Amino acid sequence: MESGAGDACTSLSRNEIYGIVVNSGDRDQYLCCTSGRGGAFNICITNASDVWSTEFTSEKLSEHRRQHGVTSTEEYKTKLRKALQGVSASLLVEGSIATLRLGRDVDPRGLTFHLIKLPDAETRLELQAVLFGMAGRVGVLEQRLEREGAATASPVKSQQRSTAADFEPRMQGPLSRTPGGGRTSTPSLTGE
Repeated sequence: MESGAGDACTSLSRNEIYGIVVNSGDRDQYLCCTSGRGGAFNICITNASDVWSTEFTSEKLSEHRRQHGVTSTEEYKTKLRKALQGVSASLLVEGSIATLRLGRDVDPRGLTFHLIKLPDAETRLELQAVLFGMAGRVGVLEQRLEREGAATASPVKSQQRSTAADFEPRMQGPLSRTPGGGRTSTPSLTGE
């Protein structure tokens, strides 16, 4: 996958991470993703109009790793992915500063990231990169599903066919009773 928008999320190709995190301040949802801004591993959050980023340089990333005892960028990615999937990521956005915490508050191995709000021009580029990165990811997943679906019968499609048949009206019998005791020849939709 190629990036048409500079150093942003698409530059990480299949190592991209996307997830939703809730701001503890106002309960709004934010998209959290990884980014290759500045040639270093970075984490970004966005509410679809503004973007906050860790803005790590190689030196700042090395310093953060030493402070938190993280041995590699892959360890960061693993911790971020697990926190987002396990809902143990917390976020607090206060104006131009955001704090993302991975792990429970009482967990001494948790990681804390301080993110700063990007200027408008950088925000547009980052949002484009996120959008196109996610679109590329969806395309890859759709192709994978098509390949796997062609190799085996799709359980989803056969389930959809049987479920649709279950909701088709069935005739109960040629004659049904009316409230007055008479008989009519209208079908019943009882499902029997």
